[in-house]
Amino acid sequence: MTNQGVSAAIDAKVAAKAMLSHPFYQAWTDGTLSLDTLRSYARQYFHHVEAFPRAVSAVHSACTDRDGRRMLAENLAEEEGIEAGKQDHATLWMMFACGLGENGAAVQGQQLNAETQGLIDTFRKLSRQSYAAGLGALYAYESQFPGVATAKIEGLVDCYGIQDEETLRFFRVHATADVEHSAVCRELLDRLPEADKAEAIAAGDELAGALWNFLSGVEATVAVN
Repeated sequence: MTNQGVSAAIDAKVAAKAMLSHPFYQAWTDGTLSLDTLRSYARQYFHHVEAFPRAVSAVHSACTDRDGRRMLAENLAEEEGIEAGKQDHATLWMMFACGLGENGAAVQGQQLNAETQGLIDTFRKLSRQSYAAGLGALYAYESQFPGVATAKIEGLVDCYGIQDEETLRFFRVHATADVEHSAVCRELLDRLPEADKAEAIAAGDELAGALWNFLSGVEATVAVN
């Protein structure tokens, strides 16, 4: 396998479990989910968004390449809202949840589905397993999100009549920021030594599966309730 083949191999794994192909996200795009269902989703997903910067931080810490650390540090700064005039992404997600009619206490206190906890745990495990595994997991997530964010904005505006920019801001930010973030991950993946490539690909596949299972967990909970 060539270095370029690492990101391409992860892309292929992700394509088989793409979030936008999941029935739950397709229903969102079609506008057939109720607002109560979107609120349930928002309460669950907040906890992943809140935990995500710690995964980025772990990958940054494990990176031995100075230029790579700098690029990952810029990614982390974006997630944490460190730059002037920016907000951390957990706050942006809370704005989305509240724009749907939720309140902060309900979101913070939400009991997590097993699949939600599984997503958080999988990201944490892979980010600490090794630099290659963490990088593969980050790429499997961030490479999907520009398309996901754009589709979510369209669904919220066209099907649910949501125009408020504070409610949409999380998705506006990710529609552009994750283009750069995924490009950073792709560049770093393409530098991996031969011995680390298989681990990065396996981690990307595992993380894509955890994201898919998260959506299935929300879908199942809504169906039961």
